[in-house]
Amino acid sequence: MKLAVMTRSTALFRLICQCFEPDGAQCTRFSDEVVFARAIYRDDYTAILIDAETGMNPMRPVLARRSCYADRRAPLVVVGAHENRESIIELFDAGADDIVLCPINSSELVLRVHLAVRRFQPLQTADTTDRLECGSYLLDRRTCTVWVDDEPVRLTSREFAIAWLVFACPGEYVSRRQIAGAVWSSSEDIVGRTLEQHIYKLRKKLSLNGSHGVRLRTMYAHGYRVEMDLPKDLPHACVGAEDSAEAADRVQADDMLSTIASLVQVDAMSPTPADGFALHGTSRAELHPADSETARSARAWSGSDCADMLAVCTTGGPSHAFAGTACETAHGRNGH
Repeated sequence: MKLAVMTRSTALFRLICQCFEPDGAQCTRFSDEVVFARAIYRDDYTAILIDAETGMNPMRPVLARRSCYADRRAPLVVVGAHENRESIIELFDAGADDIVLCPINSSELVLRVHLAVRRFQPLQTADTTDRLECGSYLLDRRTCTVWVDDEPVRLTSREFAIAWLVFACPGEYVSRRQIAGAVWSSSEDIVGRTLEQHIYKLRKKLSLNGSHGVRLRTMYAHGYRVEMDLPKDLPHACVGAEDSAEAADRVQADDMLSTIASLVQVDAMSPTPADGFALHGTSRAELHPADSETARSARAWSGSDCADMLAVCTTGGPSHAFAGTACETAHGRNGH
């Protein structure tokens, strides 16, 4: 068994060596990202162990390279992770095949590494994670092919790796340093000119000038990013839709007001008490003095009569406030 261990902790490296000593494992310690990324693709390791304290940024050279090339030669186990659900999910999303939580248990560490090795399959089956779609572009990392409007475009392995990095983060800048570490396992200074040549060829081969709705932008000190162009007629379509919606709302409001006005119409208050309010229609409400014969012989109001009158008075909303006041006055004068 041959293990590659990425850690800056001498104590953790010693613990790992002791755990796998009965297996006769050969453990190699790395503390430099670039050297580590080169080593695991130059030599054959049984498993890759990464100290969680060093971080699990998906753009780390070793993780980005595994993502770009879909070339997982050995399982990757994160050692010493904290027991937090969100952080564990992030570790798996970054590319971890298994995780050993902190505090580290020697038996659990050995068990998880052996299980990861047993279930690891170098030749991954085709699934949705091997494809990346962005507008008219479809990237298939199993064949290093990019489909542009259903037309295949063959790229070199490094050109495809760069394309995968930038298309995986649409709208976000991918720095030259990140690309250099992931694709060449080297620094930006060494591959600067070579990287520019690859970017030039990538623009030309994939027509990343907006002709297919996607552009590859460059910004000094930021890097490269993929941008999708909006359809030219989209803003006008949106404005037209908003105007139509507003017009429809206005028509609906006008219809509602007309309906209410046709059902109940109330005149302005008259200064004469006996003509306090009037409802237009087939009937007209009248007020009589409490000591009059008409008031004494009037039928007592029932609960249903009050409910009906209240409904009529309140249906009109704020515009029929006078009607509501008149209803209350009539109600009080009848002694109910």
